[in-house]
Amino acid sequence: MPYRPITPNEIPIVADIQSRAFRLAAERYLEAYNGSGRVDHRALRLLENDAGQPVAALNVFTRPVSLLGGEVEAGLVASVAVPPEERRRGYARQLMAGLLAELHGRQMPLSLLFPFSVGFYRGLGYGLANFTWQMELAPHLLTDYPERLHVRRAGAADEASLRACHARARSLPQNNGWPARGDWEWRRKVAKPEHEIVHFQVDGAVEGYLVYTLTRGASGFPCQVMEWVWTSERAWRGLAGFLAALGEQASAVLVNAPQGSPLLWSLAEPYPRGAEAADFVFYPAARLLNGFMLRVVHLPAALAARRYPAGVEAEFTLHVEDAQLPANRAPLHVRIAGGAAQVTPTATRPQVQCDIATWSQLYAGALSPWQARTVGALHGDDAICAALSAAFAAGPWYMHPADWF
Repeated sequence: MPYRPITPNEIPIVADIQSRAFRLAAERYLEAYNGSGRVDHRALRLLENDAGQPVAALNVFTRPVSLLGGEVEAGLVASVAVPPEERRRGYARQLMAGLLAELHGRQMPLSLLFPFSVGFYRGLGYGLANFTWQMELAPHLLTDYPERLHVRRAGAADEASLRACHARARSLPQNNGWPARGDWEWRRKVAKPEHEIVHFQVDGAVEGYLVYTLTRGASGFPCQVMEWVWTSERAWRGLAGFLAALGEQASAVLVNAPQGSPLLWSLAEPYPRGAEAADFVFYPAARLLNGFMLRVVHLPAALAARRYPAGVEAEFTLHVEDAQLPANRAPLHVRIAGGAAQVTPTATRPQVQCDIATWSQLYAGALSPWQARTVGALHGDDAICAALSAAFAAGPWYMHPADWF
């Protein structure tokens, strides 16, 4: 059953499949793929049935994503579509199998996607790598930091400074999972007409910025934070103080933040007075959401591409079970030192054994070896778990809405 790239004149076929699958206008896809979108026909893939009829389609494009201050190339997968009349015939799985074989052949280290079903994609080797806190805060709960006096409205002339600030923030070791951003994201997703942008600036240098909306809703004027970027602690405080100062107008501040966000810790009361306790004197401060999934596609390439914490040394033999990509099953000897890994084939008995979805979460630092072993997903002794914990430690992965795909 052929999986293949398409030619430009087959764009309408993909647009038709995706529009029927997702109940969106075909014109939206046609316009995007013919030059006004993030990708063109080179990112599109088709699956045909045994009769040569197109039955499924997807988009895939590559971007480096940030990890510990470095970058790792990733295939970003979107719009995996099977029209209603072709469902429950295994076409989505076959389409993804073709994609993974293609990416592995290109020695692509990683793949990321936003799942319609976590269970479906875990069966293909993806693991959840992204959890966020969704907060709905009364503005008076935020601290009115004096640094807010350095916050100013940003205009079109500030775009270059905002881009530079984003690039600096993306290179910080705690900001993981940020894809490289191009003109399309800046012009079509950040600079949207409904978005307002302010920046924190001291001595002519932009150290942070905030993208938000403030529009009338059913219960007032909620402020929805779309992007909160900072490169200094004072910039974070200045932008938090700016949000607090919106209290005269904003009815609520809505934030979908990475688990590492300091926001909850800055609140004198992390929940509105009057809220009912969830359990004993435990009050709901935020909702925990799961987001995108990650898969290690080419195991040796992924191990070699990743940065590791400075000063950490580890050495182990590894066996990963991968039903989709048998080449990843070959046992490896991994030595980590000086922030890098050396990877070689080995015939030695493995000290670490797990499946590829579990290893993908360990690789991202989203799942600890102790957690994986507790739930029966990893085999390794205490010394190995300690070594893996140190070597693969990483801050929470996150992605701003402008980069969603």
